[in-house]
Amino acid sequence: MIANFFSTTKPFNTLIVIVGLTFIYLISTIYYVEATFDFILFTKTVFFYFVLLTTFFLINFIVRKNGLTKDNSYTLLILVLCFGMFPLSTVNYRLLIAHLILLLAYRRIYSLRTSKDTKEKLFDSAFWIGIAAIVHPNSFIYILLIYAGIYMFNKSTIRNIVIPLVGFLTPILIYVIYLLAIDNFDIFDLQLNYSFSFLNYNSLRLLIPVALILGYLLWAIFPTTVKTVTVNNEFRTSWFLLVIHLLISILLTIPSSYKNGSEFLFVFFPVAIILTNYLQIIKEKWFKEAFLYLFLIITITIYFL
Repeated sequence: MIANFFSTTKPFNTLIVIVGLTFIYLISTIYYVEATFDFILFTKTVFFYFVLLTTFFLINFIVRKNGLTKDNSYTLLILVLCFGMFPLSTVNYRLLIAHLILLLAYRRIYSLRTSKDTKEKLFDSAFWIGIAAIVHPNSFIYILLIYAGIYMFNKSTIRNIVIPLVGFLTPILIYVIYLLAIDNFDIFDLQLNYSFSFLNYNSLRLLIPVALILGYLLWAIFPTTVKTVTVNNEFRTSWFLLVIHLLISILLTIPSSYKNGSEFLFVFFPVAIILTNYLQIIKEKWFKEAFLYLFLIITITIYFL
């Protein structure tokens, strides 16, 4: 059964989800990338496949390094299913790059739980968010996650509050100076892209997966929060940071100008970890199986709508 199979972190489990991710990427490339196949397209396709794999392994590293879940493969499975539900998220190259850069910021933010190198972590995380904002300006909102981490992990000092601002502005200023040096400032563009037209979500290909994930989150967050609060451990703070991370990601997603499913890429990280933590507290094996099988069935169904 699927829940039992992914309840461990064996290498074969990882191989299975990588194969699934590869299949989703190939299908998405064939159906959604409108370009004549040539060497340039082949090179770009291979490059962004490795970007996608790097994203996958980096998320796994962040989860393991910071103890965001127990020892299982549910997070990886849910990540692949999320990519499958929103296949355009695998071929929106700008968002893939921005998301990968943001993961480097998350790595430092969640590690604030330890007292080591706090100032370096704050600068680094804000620096990566600044770079992500150059690629995808709406990414600037993740500065809020740094300040949430400062508050949640009791790092509130005047210096710690100022450092992220310096870190965020540093890559932007470097970028501006570079453009001025090459006399090409005309391409400088940090304009926010947004749209509040949700007509595209009337499509069943988007409506069904959005409804499923939203329903799962509403079902999972309350009991998992109660369980986490009643247990006196260091994960409690990280859990509340995860919930804030989810809210920030939703704030980024709602006004996105893409409205084709790729904008949900930014919610995959907190969604996968939150749902994994919910599965970990469920004792009924049949319910875990039903939970994951429904996820899988909906993912497959999307390709027949």
